[in-house]
Amino acid sequence: MATSLISARRRRPLARRILRAALVFRLELRPPDPLDAGLILLSWLHRPVIEMPLQACRAVESRAERLRQRLDEVFPF
Repeated sequence: MATSLISARRRRPLARRILRAALVFRLELRPPDPLDAGLILLSWLHRPVIEMPLQACRAVESRAERLRQRLDEVFPF
């Protein structure tokens, strides 16, 4: 009787692992959702919010580059 309890306990984790693997495969193999035009438009409309700080960083970098060039002209050593 003790061996039947031990073997049942050993089967349970194996069954859980197989079930988890099957659920992962099911999740990974499902077909992708169709493209939603509303979400594409929404992401396009929010794009400038991301680009504005990037443009500000580029402006600071270009000012620093111009200053570096001026300093190189005045102090060429």
